[in-house]
Amino acid sequence: MRYCDDDGKYETVEFNHSFLMIETDLFWLIFFLIILLILSAYFSSVETAFTSLTLGQINYMAENRGKRGRLVKKLSERNGILLTTLLIGNNLANLGASALTTTITIRLFGDIYVALATGLLTLTVLVFCEVSPKQIALVANDTLSLVSARLVNFLSVILRPLIWIVSSVSRGITLLFVGRKQRELTLEQLLHHVKVAESQGIVESYEEEMVKNVFRINVTPVKAIMTHRTDLFAIDENTTVQEAADLFVDSGHTRAPVLSVDSEHVSGIVTLFDLIDALKKRPHTPLKEISKLPYLVPGTMKAHELYFRLKSEPIQMAVVLDEYGGLDGIVTREDIIEEIFGKFLDEKTRQNTDPISEQPDGSWIIPGDADFYDLSDTLGLELKHDSRTHTIGGYLLEKSGSIPAQGTVIELEEGLYTILKIQNKRIVSVLFKPSNHPED
Repeated sequence: MRYCDDDGKYETVEFNHSFLMIETDLFWLIFFLIILLILSAYFSSVETAFTSLTLGQINYMAENRGKRGRLVKKLSERNGILLTTLLIGNNLANLGASALTTTITIRLFGDIYVALATGLLTLTVLVFCEVSPKQIALVANDTLSLVSARLVNFLSVILRPLIWIVSSVSRGITLLFVGRKQRELTLEQLLHHVKVAESQGIVESYEEEMVKNVFRINVTPVKAIMTHRTDLFAIDENTTVQEAADLFVDSGHTRAPVLSVDSEHVSGIVTLFDLIDALKKRPHTPLKEISKLPYLVPGTMKAHELYFRLKSEPIQMAVVLDEYGGLDGIVTREDIIEEIFGKFLDEKTRQNTDPISEQPDGSWIIPGDADFYDLSDTLGLELKHDSRTHTIGGYLLEKSGSIPAQGTVIELEEGLYTILKIQNKRIVSVLFKPSNHPED
């Protein structure tokens, strides 16, 4: 190439075209390396965004975020194809970045620095393409999933042959080691998510408690929440209307089961309103003539099933039968509702402290009718028990093999139980000292 200097003379200068070509090649190599690192970070973040979506988030987006929301749900339901697509993209980007890094290092510094460059690349990928993008994705998983849904779906179509090959090999290896076991969301896992939401301030503590109780009544038999027959206010069927009215006034109850002569079977149900009507016309009539037919249920019926039956019919009280068809107890609508919202206090109820109360020395006083859910929530005790046992009193009777006397000490793996009170062959209250309790 020729150019003119200040004196008007022309000189010829030769450029090193090979050097210019090398510089251009390095520029493009570095440019593509940066692009591949960005893609690696993108695939890592999208993978975390989709896998961290909760079922609630997925359903919300499907219902409220249009086509992209529905596409997110579709991709999440085909998680095998989704993960394979993202992992193929991520690994191709990382492998390409590794190859380019090696080429650039050899061009600039020679073979001796390849190991050092590989180490620096690994650190870069770890920090900027794995850890940081994943942490960002955890915070904005719903937004990132919506933004990326179309591209991920497009890639899953383009890479379908490769995805099929990889997925087939992966399924074969999975079947070889773990069989066909499916991943399922259990009730305990769901309740754990609710507890996490409460700890993060998403729901209030009382809301967490109600949610737990709603799910628990699905597996709670009515036998576990009934009023046992030994604690019942019941009236003999031969009692007159006038006598029954006096008993109702003294007891403060508004309804009661009517017992047959043997006191083992319920012949009917009578309410205070029935007695008021009958007092005007036939005060000396026995109750068996004015009582209504009882609503009978087995003790194994689940509480939620009974609730829906009582809700759909004008029935306030159900009579629970034992395995021999005899009276075992009663359950009212209020009993079931209290399982969700907690105990209600009325005019005749004396307000007490918490049913399970901690003592100054670290021990606990536990009512005999406290159920295992209360023990788990309050003391963190997970007791192994017979499926027919529902309370701590029944648990101790099961372990002792007999009805213990007042003051009896029962030593079990979880700690020491001292029987505080026995009534009608039932454990009314116990003192529990955990096994990790400091010795006096």
